[in-house]
Amino acid sequence: MPKHFLLRILTLFCGLSLLSFGVALSIRSNLGTSPISSVPYVFSYIFPLSVGVLTIILHAVFILMQMAILGKQFQMIQWLQLVVGIVFGVFIDVALWLTQFMNIQQYVYQMSVSLISCVITAVGVILQVKARLIYLAGEGVYQAFAIRFHKNYGSVKTYGDVILVAFAAISSYLVLHQLIGIREGTIISAFLIGTLIRTMMPKFSFLDFK
Repeated sequence: MPKHFLLRILTLFCGLSLLSFGVALSIRSNLGTSPISSVPYVFSYIFPLSVGVLTIILHAVFILMQMAILGKQFQMIQWLQLVVGIVFGVFIDVALWLTQFMNIQQYVYQMSVSLISCVITAVGVILQVKARLIYLAGEGVYQAFAIRFHKNYGSVKTYGDVILVAFAAISSYLVLHQLIGIREGTIISAFLIGTLIRTMMPKFSFLDFK
């Protein structure tokens, strides 16, 4: 058993919990979802499936992308990302259920909740990375790009989030003929979360398990 295994498991689950609430708050802000949930949220209007279930499906696609990026470097144990993705999907649906009472109308409060969701999401990603166990498949794709092309993880995440938002927007327009779940909050979070990760990552050096 790896050293500090139980503590790393706890760190991972704390990260997943924060990520799920970050997703839920971004949706409840009514200013657009976070990039990580933009595609599942849009597709929840196209198919009779929850955001959590569609998140799980998207994670399976992300794992296949990692296989293509890393080639022989891809380790089969990384398929455990799907298990983590299932947990994350369930957490998202639970977080959405717990926050269903939120009906924010005033813009200043909507923006405040959107910004808070960015901070919570960034901390969740950092905890997941620091756990050094199994990444969420979305973060795993970014990590694969960072490793394969020797790029900074935070920078890769920023570009990746922008691509996710663009795909969600195009899908929304083509299928629903309107823009669903993507507003200024989505754009802000697409650029802000990666920046927050780069800024805050050193603050969590105490979680560098040896």
